[in-house]
Amino acid sequence: MAWRVEAPARLHLGFASTGEVLTPWFGIGLSLEEPRTVVEARRLCKEGILLQGHFWDEAEEVVRTLCRELGVEGGVKIRVEESPPRHVGLGTTTQLYLSILTALSLLVGRRIDEEVLVRRGFVGAFSRVGVAAFKRGGFIVDLGVGHDARRSYLSLLFPDDWWVVLARPLGKHGHPRRGEGDKIRSLRYGLERELRLSRLLFQRIIPGVLERELELFGEGLSQYQRTVGEAFSHLQGGVFNPDSAPIIEIMEQQGLLGTGQSSWGPTCYGFTESFARAEEARRHLAESSACEAWITRANNKGARAVETAT
Repeated sequence: MAWRVEAPARLHLGFASTGEVLTPWFGIGLSLEEPRTVVEARRLCKEGILLQGHFWDEAEEVVRTLCRELGVEGGVKIRVEESPPRHVGLGTTTQLYLSILTALSLLVGRRIDEEVLVRRGFVGAFSRVGVAAFKRGGFIVDLGVGHDARRSYLSLLFPDDWWVVLARPLGKHGHPRRGEGDKIRSLRYGLERELRLSRLLFQRIIPGVLERELELFGEGLSQYQRTVGEAFSHLQGGVFNPDSAPIIEIMEQQGLLGTGQSSWGPTCYGFTESFARAEEARRHLAESSACEAWITRANNKGARAVETAT
């Protein structure tokens, strides 16, 4: 018996609040078809846990933790078949750990909630956008930390005829997990900035998604990203990560809408309804700015699990 889990990447489009207007860490994000995380879990004849593929030391700790929680007996092999780079703004860590959890749970026939990973500090310390992208897909509205510390979110269908152009400079990374929490906890947007972000979110970004109006969505998201970036500028060296800023400028010159950086960057994004324009922008980015660029669309279903032959 074996189970294969395919998980979407995610863009984190920015926090709307640090607690002045909305709940703390209220934020938005988007689930993407590519790049994927693919994990397979299968039984082994011999005892023990075998982890193969592209992973890092902490992933081994996650596997051991989950095996204990699930009461796994006998031998198990987990293979990471596909995984985007870590710390580039695509939510790789969250998608990998949730994929491992899901594959193992299905393999042993016992389900556990992702909160086991949250409690251990492996995922979701501030944002649940990645968890929502895995479970539901679509355009995510993370409702932040409520008065009783509970977390909830909305998942909206994102237009599947809007193309997303992604790009990141080769060999560059954003902020590692270590030290991230202290920086985020130190942030205070202030009332004026939070009111501006709330207006952009509820008057432009969300209506743009619901009404399938790319210009409304794009204009709102571009302003939202720059407003968030201003609050983070002292932590990341500018309104955008210095490695992201030139890419975003090229995207705008190529006519893409709703441009910005995901999380700390350096992965950047822009939207268009024209595949021809998306392809022209992708090619121009790859040729002129020493970056990897590709085209994808929203994932509106979340992760997919399939039983495979042993």
